[in-house]
Amino acid sequence: MVKRRRVEKEKAIAYSRSKLFPWNFIFEDVEPAAIEHFVPYAVQVLGDLSIGGEKLSASAAAEANEAAAKTALAREGRRDAWWKHGGSSGGGSSVSGAGGAFASSRSIERRDERAAGESEVEKEHLRERIREEVRLLVSDFLSDTDDEDALRMHGEFAALFPFAFSQCLVQAMLHKLNLRLEDVIDVRAISDLMGVSVRDIRKREDFIRDLLAHKQNMRFFAANILGRKVMSAEGERIGSVADIIFDTETGILRGIVVRLSERGVRVARESGEAVGSSAVAGTKTHANSHFAENREEERREEGEWVEKRRGLAYFPMQALRFNSYNGGFVLRSKVL
Repeated sequence: MVKRRRVEKEKAIAYSRSKLFPWNFIFEDVEPAAIEHFVPYAVQVLGDLSIGGEKLSASAAAEANEAAAKTALAREGRRDAWWKHGGSSGGGSSVSGAGGAFASSRSIERRDERAAGESEVEKEHLRERIREEVRLLVSDFLSDTDDEDALRMHGEFAALFPFAFSQCLVQAMLHKLNLRLEDVIDVRAISDLMGVSVRDIRKREDFIRDLLAHKQNMRFFAANILGRKVMSAEGERIGSVADIIFDTETGILRGIVVRLSERGVRVARESGEAVGSSAVAGTKTHANSHFAENREEERREEGEWVEKRRGLAYFPMQALRFNSYNGGFVLRSKVL
């Protein structure tokens, strides 16, 4: 397994430098068992892309687009009706009627051109989003391929993470938007460059989408987050998750409290985060947290309570992103 991870790591490095990135990861042939393993993680990560304030709210976007389209159509319809009636509230001559028909045709053409342009802009935005998500997950894999947490989570499939998980995550994104790969890129052109069968690509896409349709959204729980690694943007471990901060009214995860290493204390201070007893005391919404369960016992220990809370720092979710390879967290901005 170590040898296989080394081989797949070298392939991932080469693929990440290719002009075909990220589509080479998405079109790579991987075993179905690996796809089945990673689909639940993709659903989980997609459901929690609000971590860092970047939730992919496809339904809201679709509703907004539909409303905008209806408004535009209604506006064009009113304008067309105006032209058809000669540009006045009363009837028009045959000449004005002909002019109205011509104007109506031009209006429809402009509307179609505008819609096509907007659609292409949206697709390019989606392609950029896909590139960024794949870049981040490949980076997580390459930065610590032999991470113990990741090996426990993924077992024999850890080596295939950058390829199988990329495919599952991208298909989950497209599935949520009711799109397919062919709606976003030229599948045939890329398949020809990679020497892979379009039929195989479509077959694997159908396989993943069928799995997605039967998976429930997995959510993060405190027991799964506590103790997870927290890394700097440069890939250096700065500590581990000691507490989680929820909004008690909405249940939304607001941030995490990190038990810092010596290096982590410097990173936190340089990033402007509070360190020490004020790190937790300054938050108002951790009634559901791990510390809340033990607070009374720690209070009875009086002076030791503050001592236990030294070396802690609170990071809001906007400052973090989820590491999909090992289940930990990574600071978003470089502070060194």
